[in-house]
Amino acid sequence: MSVEGSQGSTGRYRPTNSNDPGWDYGQPVDGNRDHVKCDFCGHVSKGGIKRLKQHLVKASYKGTMYKDVRKCDKVPQDVVDVLRSFMEGKQKITEEKQSKKDEMIRNVNVYGNDDDEVEEVMIQIPKKRKGPMDAFVAPIDVDFRLRAPNSNENKKALENIHGYIADFFYENSISFNCARSDSYSKIMQAIVQYNDPSTFKPPSYNDLRVKILKKKKEETSNWVDNFKVHWETYGVTIMTDWWTDGKGRTLINFLVNCPKGTVFLKSIDGSAHIHDAKLIYKMLKDVIEEVGEKNVIQICTDNASNYVLAGEWIMAESKIYWMPCAAHCINLMLGDVSKMHLVDETVKDAKKISLFIYNHKHVLHLMRKQTKGREIVRPAVTRFATTFLCLHSMYEKRQKLRDMFHTVEWRNSKWPKHPIGKEIVKKVKSNTFWNNMHTCLKIMAPLVDVIRMVDTEEKPSMTYIYSAIEDCKLKVKTNLGDQNDDDRELWIKMERILDRRWSGMLQKPLHAAAHYLNPQYYYATLTSSDEMESNTKLKEGLLDCIAKLALDEEDESQILRDLIAYRTKAGRLGKRGAQACVKTIAPVEWWITFGSEVPALQRFAKRVLGLTSAASPCERIWSTFDNIHTKKRNCLEHDRMRDLAYIQYNRRLKMRYEERISGKEIDPIVLKSFDECAEWLVPDDARDDIVLGTDMTYGVLEDAEDGFDDPPLTRTSRTNTASHCSQEVASSSRSTTRHLQDSSDDDDYDVDANYDMGDGDDDGIDSGSDEDI
Repeated sequence: MSVEGSQGSTGRYRPTNSNDPGWDYGQPVDGNRDHVKCDFCGHVSKGGIKRLKQHLVKASYKGTMYKDVRKCDKVPQDVVDVLRSFMEGKQKITEEKQSKKDEMIRNVNVYGNDDDEVEEVMIQIPKKRKGPMDAFVAPIDVDFRLRAPNSNENKKALENIHGYIADFFYENSISFNCARSDSYSKIMQAIVQYNDPSTFKPPSYNDLRVKILKKKKEETSNWVDNFKVHWETYGVTIMTDWWTDGKGRTLINFLVNCPKGTVFLKSIDGSAHIHDAKLIYKMLKDVIEEVGEKNVIQICTDNASNYVLAGEWIMAESKIYWMPCAAHCINLMLGDVSKMHLVDETVKDAKKISLFIYNHKHVLHLMRKQTKGREIVRPAVTRFATTFLCLHSMYEKRQKLRDMFHTVEWRNSKWPKHPIGKEIVKKVKSNTFWNNMHTCLKIMAPLVDVIRMVDTEEKPSMTYIYSAIEDCKLKVKTNLGDQNDDDRELWIKMERILDRRWSGMLQKPLHAAAHYLNPQYYYATLTSSDEMESNTKLKEGLLDCIAKLALDEEDESQILRDLIAYRTKAGRLGKRGAQACVKTIAPVEWWITFGSEVPALQRFAKRVLGLTSAASPCERIWSTFDNIHTKKRNCLEHDRMRDLAYIQYNRRLKMRYEERISGKEIDPIVLKSFDECAEWLVPDDARDDIVLGTDMTYGVLEDAEDGFDDPPLTRTSRTNTASHCSQEVASSSRSTTRHLQDSSDDDDYDVDANYDMGDGDDDGIDSGSDEDI
C-alpha cells in the first residue's frame, strides 16, 4: 500500500486526517504503510498500524492475547496506557454501531409478532457446498428458509417483505420496470435458497462500485471477445444512433454488428456537438480505428444531415460505406402513408373510440369483459408502427366492440343518451369505418412486415432488403386490387411514396450486391439469373461495390472472374447438393460451404451477405443510460460510468442473443411499455384533469413520477425534435396507463397477398380486470 499522508514539523509521517496515536511510535518502511517499524525495539509489524499497536500494548488487550503478535519489551508503560485508552474508545464506537445494526435487523420482523410468542419451526435443509451464486438459483420451492407459521402469519410476512422492497425502490428512485427484469427475480430466488442465512452478507457500496464492477467488466469483455474473433472474417457494421433523455442530454451510442451477434462499444455525451458533422466524423474515425478499419464494411445511422455529411466524408477517403438505417427509412414511408386523407381520417376516428373507452372506467370494464381481457391498444417501437398495431387490434375485435353496445350494462349506463356515447356507437356500427380501416391495414401491413424483417437480429437483413421492398410493392398493389378508380388512385399514391423513399434513400450498391449474391434469388428459377444480369441498375450497384470493397486491383479482377463461375454454376457451385441447399441454408453459410473454389468471391460474399441494414439494436436499450450519464463527473467517476454503461448495455444484448439462439420468438416492433401509445390512451388536455380524491392534476403527478420513470425520447420523438415539430413523447400517459396489462402476447397477424383480417373472434389470456382500472 503506497503512503498517502504528510510530514509534520518533526519529520514524522502521519496519514491525512488521521488521529491514531500509533503513528507517534512507528513509521512506514520504504513508504509501505502495511509494514510499520517500532520506534522502541525496531520490530517491523507487517499488519499495518493496527498490528503495531497490538505489539506495543504487550500483545494483549483486556486479558485476551493477540495471536502471532510479538511483544515489545522496551515500550514505556505510559505509552501502553495511551494506546489502550485509544483502542478502548474505538472498540466502544464499533460496538455501538454494531448494536444499532443489530437493533435494525431485529426490527425487520417479517411476521410482525413482536408481542406474541410464536412457536418457531425451523425447516431442516441439508448442507451443500457453497459455490457461485448461479448454483443457488432455481425455482422457489416449499423449502422456504423462514419459520413455518400459519397462513395468516405467512401472508403478513409477505406483505412486510414487499414493503421493505418497495421502500428500497421508492427511497432510491428506482424505476418500477426493474422489477420485471430476470436479474431481479434471480436475486430473490438466490437469497431465499442460500444455504446458511446467518452468514449471508449483501454487497457493500464499495463492493458494488469497485470489486464487483471490475469483475463484471472482465466477464463482459470476455463475452465481447467471443465476437471479435469473427470480425475480420465476416466484416462488421458500426451502428450509431443518438437519443435525448428527459434531462436534455444527447447521448451517442456505438455498437458493432457481425453475423454472430451485436456488441456495445461505448456511449458518448454528444450534447455539445450533436449537430456538428465535423465532430461526428471525428468520433466515427476514432471508433473505426478502435474496431480496425480493415474489419469495417459499413457505418449505419439515421438520415440526419450531420450523419449524412460525416458518412460521405468517411466514404470519400476509405473503403467503408455509409448506409442509412433501413428501419428508419421505412418508418418514414409509414409516416408518408399516415398523411394520406383516408388513413388520416380513419386513424382519427379510431383514436376517438380508443380514448373514449380507456378514459371511462365503466366502458373500459365492458370492453375487457367482451374481449376476455385483451386490450385494443398495442404499443410498438415507433408512432406509426403503433398506429398499425392499434388499428389491427381494433379491427380484429370489431365484432366484440359492436356486441358491447348491445349489452344490458351499456344500455343501463348514462352513455347511450350522451352525445359522445351516441357518436362512438355510430362509428363502431358504421360499415364504412371498418371498410376504411381494412383498406388502411392492407396498405400498411406489407411495410410493417419489412420493418419486422430489418429489425430482427435472427438473420442478416442486408441480403433480403432489396427483394423485401419489391415484394412490399407487389403486396400493396395486390391487396388494393384494381376494382375501381379509387383503388387505382390509392395505388398510384402508394407507388409514388415507396419509389421516392426507396430510390432516394435505400437503393445503394451494397443492397444490389447482397441481392445479386444471394443464391436464393439468383437461382430461384431458370430465368431469375438472366433477369438479374439484364437489370442494369442492379449490375452497376454490384460492380461499384466490388470496386470499393476489393482489397486491391488484383483482388477485384479475381472477384470479377469468379462471378463467371457463379453465373454458369461452375464446379461445386453447380453441384446437386449446392443447388438443393440454396433455399434451405443461410446465404452466408452457403458460400462458406460451397464457395471454396472461388475464394476471392467467397470472401467478398461473406462480408456483404453478413451485414445488417438497420441500426435498431442502438435504439432498443436507450433507457439503459438514463441513470448512468451525468453532466459533471470527475475523471475517476467518468471511467466508472463508462464501465457501468459497457456492462449494462452488453448484458441486455446478451439476453437478446440468448433468447435468439434458444429459438424464442421475439417481435422486434412490439413493446411492453404503453408509453408510445399516449395519443391512443390519453386526451391532449389530460394533464389538466384532477386526480380523483385529490387537488392535484395529472400533470403534477406526472412530473413527480418523472423521478422514477424518466423515459428517453423514442425513434418517433427524436425525429420530431430534429425537424422542430411537436414532440410525441408519451409521458402524459403514465398516470393513466400504469395499470394497463401487457398484451404483447396477442397472436401475430399473418399477411399474404390477399390480406385477410379474420372475423375478430380471438381468444386470449386474461390480462385485465375491473381491479386493474
